[in-house]
Amino acid sequence: MIQIRSPVRRLALATTLAWSLAGVLAGGSLPAHAQRRVMTVSAAEMTRQAAPHFPQRRCLLGLVCLTLTDPVVRLVNGDARIHVAVAAAPDAGGQPLSKGRIEAAGVPRYDPTQGAFFVDEASVLRVDFPDLAPREAAMVAELSRGLLIEYFRRTPVWVLDESDPKQALARLALRDVAVKGGLLQFAIGDD
Repeated sequence: MIQIRSPVRRLALATTLAWSLAGVLAGGSLPAHAQRRVMTVSAAEMTRQAAPHFPQRRCLLGLVCLTLTDPVVRLVNGDARIHVAVAAAPDAGGQPLSKGRIEAAGVPRYDPTQGAFFVDEASVLRVDFPDLAPREAAMVAELSRGLLIEYFRRTPVWVLDESDPKQALARLALRDVAVKGGLLQFAIGDD
């Protein structure tokens, strides 16, 4: 027997079963496949959910540190990746260096155990520190790659809200996730 621990999941399942039973009692039949529904999340919504996870800070040998702040998620038409740009403030030996911006992107992945969307296969697309010497910029770029990839590995860009009945149902029956039309789209049900 399957145990459903979350009260919201239980409510979503009970509601689905009740509606199905009502359809059968009214002379209908249970559908062989649930109708496909597509739900979307905007880049602005993901940015709002990412913001509390910042600042992120990482140091290399205790000498050079990098602090990332102000995440901005972008979803680009025609690009299946999730883009995240952050402000970056490096310092060497406790002395601040010139600030810059870093942008990384990767493909969305859904983890059903957490009801969360992560970014996989992340790569740094742009490191922009116009006021740093090339040697310092190269160090900051290397430090930023590791920090962003670590961030993407452990921190979701979007978590389904189990208090929202549609999102609770999506968590139970999510079939597909992709970036399309400038939105993160996830589908439940069959085609």
